[in-house]
Amino acid sequence: MRRSSALYGILGLVLFAFGLVDYFIASGFRVFVFINLIAGLFAIILWITSSRSALSSIAGRRSTRHGANAVIYSIAFIGLLIAINYISTLHHTRLDLTEENVYSLSSQSINVIKALKKPLKFYGFFQGGDNGTARSLYETFAYYSPKVSFEMVDPDRHPELAERFKVSTMGTTRVQYGGDNGEGTNVAELTEEALTNAIIRATKETKKVIDFLDGHGEADPDDAEGQTGFGAIKTALEGEGYTVNKLVLATMPKVPDGVNLIVAAGPIKPLGQHELDALNDYLKHGGRVVAMFRPQRPDSPIDESGLIKLVDDWGVKVGNDIVVDQVVRLFEGPALGLNPLVQTYADHPITKDFKQRTVFPMSRSLTAEANLKPGLTVTPIAKTSDTSWAETSLDMLFKQQKAQLDDKDTRGPIAVVEAVEGNLEAMGLGKGTARMVVFGSTDFGNNQYVGNFFNRDFFVNSADWLTGEENSISIRPRSIRASRFRLTTDQFAIVFALAVLLLPELLLIAGIVVWWERRN
Repeated sequence: MRRSSALYGILGLVLFAFGLVDYFIASGFRVFVFINLIAGLFAIILWITSSRSALSSIAGRRSTRHGANAVIYSIAFIGLLIAINYISTLHHTRLDLTEENVYSLSSQSINVIKALKKPLKFYGFFQGGDNGTARSLYETFAYYSPKVSFEMVDPDRHPELAERFKVSTMGTTRVQYGGDNGEGTNVAELTEEALTNAIIRATKETKKVIDFLDGHGEADPDDAEGQTGFGAIKTALEGEGYTVNKLVLATMPKVPDGVNLIVAAGPIKPLGQHELDALNDYLKHGGRVVAMFRPQRPDSPIDESGLIKLVDDWGVKVGNDIVVDQVVRLFEGPALGLNPLVQTYADHPITKDFKQRTVFPMSRSLTAEANLKPGLTVTPIAKTSDTSWAETSLDMLFKQQKAQLDDKDTRGPIAVVEAVEGNLEAMGLGKGTARMVVFGSTDFGNNQYVGNFFNRDFFVNSADWLTGEENSISIRPRSIRASRFRLTTDQFAIVFALAVLLLPELLLIAGIVVWWERRN
């Protein structure tokens, strides 16, 4: 009987322990807690009542003293774990082991956060004053800088804050920089990208201006719906803190003062000589220009001769061709592709640490002049693969959908982006630096393709380099996050009890019973 009663005591302790663990961690599944506590308590009482006479003799045994020491050591070990856990909450370090680092900020967001000179605070306006997704995102930002803090606000309980920050929609985040009297902006979208762009807007003392040439059939930055529009690029640039306008240069004597960058996004009609002279004069006084080209097509002739002459004067030759690459399709073999992928980049500030793919649809080839003027530097910063070539037989390509590498064509890799930097003093034009980025493709930046791969990042990086914002150059946060399976509190309690506790408990009880039977 004594042997059996001792087994009851051991099993009672096991049941009681598992019941307490479930109660303190996930008590939503009460049935599991009650069964373990009641059964454990019953077994312990049964052991005590059947072994009363043996307890006094057990207390004086040597084994009892060793057991007491083991209990003390166990309590000390648990106390040490608690202390370590407490210290880790004060000085914690995050480890993101996911392949895409979906629980970490992008490099640009981290750079923006670490560059803060004043305190920054997120005010999250949510129903009931809390939102798990928002709290997690705010905590991620706050992890990288002690200057970042956040507060969850219930607008029904604190209408004065909602009125003060002009918050009218539930789910809005107020990004406040420099204290209550500092600058701030409101964000309706709860993503890393939106918050990072809001921080950039709030922290910039002055906004730089980017003007898109208009009046010659260029891609329209106000067109956010059409495939050929540049609305997505405009949104990305404004998110970086730029002011984006259209510029009808033909009606102006020169490029307006205060314009930091001019974009000529694939003009179809020729630029007038007055406009070309104004652009050239703008560059000679330290201006910054993006020039984008389209290939000649028999069905839609274009005239880019003036813009071609302008970039030629600054060291870049634009080929009268189109870049073709071979793509391999399953069960079909190699086929022609007019959307060559690029993953070869030069060592340049625009492409620093840039290893992602970009796509350049309908692109002309670009080459640097053989004999550059003193002071000019031309760098091919993006090249297509070895299997590509620059096809010059455009009629055969577009009318017969055929292309073949011959002596007239240029074998790949082909440069599709050139970065130009001119030392004006060395060029005999004065002081300062002129910069230009030439794209062989206009479709590279339109609404249809700018979201493909990392086209948006490449274009915005180019704008950052041209305007002297090199610190902003990086891989921007992606809006796609990891998929998550959400459970209610009760569902989690059931899963925890049945999947985490029940199986180990049954195995432990079975092991104890088998051990006990073999021992006796």
